[in-house]
Amino acid sequence: FRAGDAARSGQSKNRPCTGLISISCARSGAFFKGGTVDLAKGERYRQICELQYSWIMQMGLHRIIISYDIACKYHINFMERIAERSWPLMTPTEQSLFSALIVVWLVPKFHLAAHIEGCVDKFSFNWTKNVGRTCGELVESNWAALGMMATSIREMGFGHRRDTINDAMCDWNWRKATGESE
Repeated sequence: FRAGDAARSGQSKNRPCTGLISISCARSGAFFKGGTVDLAKGERYRQICELQYSWIMQMGLHRIIISYDIACKYHINFMERIAERSWPLMTPTEQSLFSALIVVWLVPKFHLAAHIEGCVDKFSFNWTKNVGRTCGELVESNWAALGMMATSIREMGFGHRRDTINDAMCDWNWRKATGESE
């Protein structure tokens, strides 16, 4: 669980953005439109909550499976974080809509091996209905493909950086969609 260590260690003290968090499909690996947020000074729950909540509400789903490598810790106060009065993300009407939504929190299979025994049963894809044989790790392979750009985009201005990342994500989606038949 060392996400954001580079940001906290001072390696990025002159950079306004220290990384990205993105929402993508656990089965196809496609990045979702409007599902990417810059991280300022490491991976923080507040930024992730805002992204997940806004994306979940705009999709209009009744049930959603969230695969996150620290879902066992992250899900605990999720509702309190997005409903916090000093930093409200939702209106009372949205709160009632969100409370009717079924949110299932799971840990990707490879990451689950490093967790305590209690996590294995509760957060495993293997014991969850209607997820098929999903491993939940496909979202990590997206970053492996995009990681090669890190040194280039680090030095770019905000607009150029966003355009480059957007182009790379759209290219990834295109290659995934057109290459599925091969």
